[in-house]
Amino acid sequence: MSRRRPYLIVAALALIACRDESHPAPSKPVEPPMTSPESIPDAPVTGLLHGAPFTMRDARYVVDRRVGYAHTDILLSSGTAESSCAPVSPAQSTGVWLRLDGPGKIETADVRVGPGKEGSWSVHYQAYDGEAWVGAGEGSALVSLHEPGPDGRLPGRVAVCFPQDTKSCVSGSFEAVSCPPTIDQPVHGTPPPEAIPPQYLHRVTASASAARP
Repeated sequence: MSRRRPYLIVAALALIACRDESHPAPSKPVEPPMTSPESIPDAPVTGLLHGAPFTMRDARYVVDRRVGYAHTDILLSSGTAESSCAPVSPAQSTGVWLRLDGPGKIETADVRVGPGKEGSWSVHYQAYDGEAWVGAGEGSALVSLHEPGPDGRLPGRVAVCFPQDTKSCVSGSFEAVSCPPTIDQPVHGTPPPEAIPPQYLHRVTASASAARP
């Protein structure tokens, strides 16, 4: 019996290790404290992202109409730019972006965004920790938007918190300027602009094959 005991202890420890590894603790969503658009501060978006202070200094939105990649991004950055739509500096600035998937236009509306909620909106953030980019999606947010005015500016308010382990919540107001999509400055987490959508490539290849004698 004494000879078998070490093997039984090893087997038990291995079983416990496997059980812990196969059942990680889920990351809990966190709802923003604001319950209405009126309760969102009428001031630049501020808060914590990845446990560090965040203050918005640049706001812009980009409409991408490419077939297969149609979406609109509202980009809120801690960096600054020399002029509207110029590159944000520093390049490793922390940012929050609100994404509207599909070709739909931004309309005046108050929207609840988050895991389990229906709709085409999602909220993400990304920060540079000194070694690599870190971030999260699945933000739980209250977003209040007004369709762009004659000057092309998009006013809005947002209150968003990300899953509990990210220590990230921000809220405030913004007025985003309209900027064209650029090939050399893709947003982190978005597909490369120069990529050809597979479904489009398939149609082009099929048409070329059919046209050959």
